[in-house]
Amino acid sequence: MTILKWNKQWLQKQKNGEFDFEESLTFPEEMFYNLSRINGLKDVEARGHGRYDIKSDRLYVDLHVKGTMIVPCAISLEDVDYPFEINEMETFAFYKPEEDEEVIEARKNVADLTSVIWTEIMMEVPMRVVKEGATMKRNGQGWQVLDEEDLEEEDPIDPRLAKLKDYFKDK
Repeated sequence: MTILKWNKQWLQKQKNGEFDFEESLTFPEEMFYNLSRINGLKDVEARGHGRYDIKSDRLYVDLHVKGTMIVPCAISLEDVDYPFEINEMETFAFYKPEEDEEVIEARKNVADLTSVIWTEIMMEVPMRVVKEGATMKRNGQGWQVLDEEDLEEEDPIDPRLAKLKDYFKDK
């Protein structure tokens, strides 16, 4: 997995605290094992511009992420490629922020954009996607979907209970 991290010392050395970045990101398959709404990511590219402000001890990052999610079809469960694009402005604080501050705390003087990107992508995963031309499976091992025409008019009697129907005949 490619990592986008910047430490405070490196940021201070940049001219006016500004820099540009462009990275291709890969996420290992293991990250998707316990997720039901996404099976993988491919062609993920992150680019943007960062500016470190020495006075406020904050890093401001304009972020653009695009790529393709691999999500299961809601009908057939086949993999579907779902393109996405995210534009965000993130702020990292190199100090312990107050609770009401909307910033991300940089741990150990390192601003980690990779975890932020992962979170943003997970928030963009659609609830359901249907693959073009997908049809619902009508049968499988030990089951089948019945239409109303396929149902009998009378309810079939469970063979284990068949003798009980004669029990109340005389009464």
